[in-house]
Parts: sequence; structure tokens; C-alpha cells
Amino acid sequence: MAKLLIIADDFTGALDTGVQLSEKDISTQVLVHGDIDWSQVSEETEVLVVNTESRHLDAQKAYNEVFELCKNARENGVKYIYKKTDSTLRGNIGAELSALMDACNLEKLFFVPAYPEEGRITKKGYQYVDGILLNETIFAKDPLNPVDDAYIPSIIRKQTDKAVYSIDSSVINQKNSLYNKRGIIVIDAADEKDMVMISQSLTQHQDIIGIAGCAGFAPYLSEIFDLKAKAGLKRKLSIDRPILLVCGSVNELSVTQVSYAEKAGIKSLTLDFDLLLRDSYLDSPEYENQIIASLRNLNDHGIFILKTVGGKRDIGSVIEKAKKLPEEDLYNRITRSIGLLVRGIMQRIQIGTLIIFGGDTALGIVKQLNCKTIQPGYELLPGIPISFIKSSLFRGPLITKAGGFGNEKTLIDIITYIEEDM
Repeated sequence: MAKLLIIADDFTGALDTGVQLSEKDISTQVLVHGDIDWSQVSEETEVLVVNTESRHLDAQKAYNEVFELCKNARENGVKYIYKKTDSTLRGNIGAELSALMDACNLEKLFFVPAYPEEGRITKKGYQYVDGILLNETIFAKDPLNPVDDAYIPSIIRKQTDKAVYSIDSSVINQKNSLYNKRGIIVIDAADEKDMVMISQSLTQHQDIIGIAGCAGFAPYLSEIFDLKAKAGLKRKLSIDRPILLVCGSVNELSVTQVSYAEKAGIKSLTLDFDLLLRDSYLDSPEYENQIIASLRNLNDHGIFILKTVGGKRDIGSVIEKAKKLPEEDLYNRITRSIGLLVRGIMQRIQIGTLIIFGGDTALGIVKQLNCKTIQPGYELLPGIPISFIKSSLFRGPLITKAGGFGNEKTLIDIITYIEEDM
């Protein structure tokens, strides 16, 4: 039975957190859906990662999802729970941290939102991305989850009445009045040294059941919760052509990464946003034309990109269209249509490697491929895991990236890695 349950609110978050532990030869399994049949969880599984799909839900629904999952996990013998959050604090942060505390009767919850390796640091309770306050970055323009604040306690308090405090990592071991208070304790971290210090401090607390943080703190969970490694679990995945890349993210950085690859000569097709919203998309002539264009390019070039945004200049118009629909409806329609298109392509050609940018897009595709569980492998680059997926339509490597990770050359770096590995 799993010793640690990791709860993520989106799919790429589940994968890029799970891979931090699978890289250490710790048996880790990622569930595509939140519903768990505990009898089907392997006895060898040390870490179970679950995607609750709750980022786009309203706060109460998100609370309920996490509360029931935590309660159910504890009743089925899970000892520890890690509530994985987005490093740019999108989603229902306050509601989901409260749910963990309530379900497990926690008086105190330590929250480590920093991810120094990806440029996300926490200083005096404020979140910075590459040295810029979070609410002044491109994440403030996210069409589904815009972030309008950088002060983490303030963000959390929007969805909970629990006390929230901010402390520096250097005082985590000091028995001061702040440290001993009940509530959610946000811990500053600016670099790897701070993360190690926090980990060492939390390891000394034998009564800790739950912790919260982003993927950046996940590597330290093995020491805090005494997770057991098994030699030889990590294996090299065979990467082959043709390579299909799908970018459903409207994050400016992902759009820039795709544009950079296009300038290097990689062919692409921009999907019509309005068409993807239609219920009749599957029966439209455009759907068939998009499949034919994809097959031709995959056969001719061995690599092809499907994207939802033509370029940086188009981001604004896509966001304006997105705002006209209820968030959950928009999310379901777009991801379903993209998933159907990828399924249609895979029914006619054997894909060697699948690359997906954007958590919602990745989930929509994996659902249409009827995949229930995924085996995380290792990181190609920081924050970019390669996993193994097995379904009737696709059996092979899946490379995923959250929309805001990396730099402008990241896609080229991924492709270079693949080319050198083949």
C-alpha cells in the first residue's frame, strides 16, 4: 500500500512532481483520474500521485474533492499526504490546503511554495518569478487563472478563515511564538540551501502527516517521510520518431518556445479556436483536414506541431474569446476537441514520441487515449519529465511541460535531447 499520497490539481503537476521521486528509484504511480480503486494499487507502490482536476473548479468543489480524497486515503492506510500546488499559485490554494488540514485534523500545515531551480522563490511571503513579483509577470494574464497578488498569505486567505503566517527558513527550528501558532505557515526559500534547511528541519518533526508545496520541494519528501528506494526501478525510455508535439497552452512562454522551434524549420498547424469549441467538431470537414495535414507532415518530416495560438500577437484575441465562456465549460470543450484530434491521428499512424505543453491539454489527450495510469520516468530538463504511457492507441514515451516552465529555447533543447538519444 502507498505510504505517501501526492495530490495535484492538474495533470502536468502530477507528473512533474511524481518524477522527482521516481528518479530516486522510489516506486511511483500517477493516476489520470481522482477516483481510486485502492484494491488496484500495487503493493509495491510507495508513492501514489493523484490528479484531482480541481484547478478550474470553484473553491467549494475543490475543497470537497481534496477533503474526500485525503479522508479516504487515511482510511485506506496512507500515512502521509503532500498537497502539491502550482509554483505560480494558480488554482484553489486556500481551499485545498484547508481541506487537507480538516480531513487530517492538522493544527499546523507547513507550506513551501518555492521552486528555485525554475526561478520561483519566496521572500518575506512574496512569490517571485525570475526576480519579478508574481503579479507583474505573464501569469497575471492567464486566461483561466490570472494571478493578481504576489503576497502568498493574502492569496491563501481569499479561500480560508484559517490563520496564515510567513516565516523565514532560518527560523524554522526556533521555538518562537510564531512557529508555535496554529494555521498555515508559509516558509521563505530563495535557493537550494534554503530548501535543504527546511527539509532537515521538517525531518525532525516525527508527528508531521501532511505538507504542502510545489514540485520543487518534492525531492526532499523521500527523507522527510522515509520513503524506500528499490534499485533498478528507473529505466531509460526508448525515444523514437515520428514525434507529435501538441501545445494547448496560451502562456506567452510556451507560445515563444513553439515560435523559436518554427524558426528552426519545424512545421506546425494552428488549430482554429472557435472550431475547437464546437460540439460538432468531430464531424466537421476541418477535423479530417487537420488529421490529413498532420499525417503528411509526420511522414515527411518525422516531427510536427499542433498549436492553439498562432503567435504572441494572437494571445490577446484568444484570451478575449476564452473570457466569454464559463471557465469549466471552456476547459472541457477545448481539451476534449484536442484529445479527439490526437486520437484520430494515432488511429492512422504509429507515433513514436508524444510531447504536450499544458496540463489541461495533456489531460484531455490522455483521457481520449483511454489511459488510466502513467509511470513517471525521469527529467529530461528541470520541470520537464518523461513518462511511460500505455494504451490501446499509444505505447511509448510522453514528455510533458507546464505552460510557464523553461526558456525560449526549451522546445529545441527537448528535440535536441531526443535526437541525441535516438
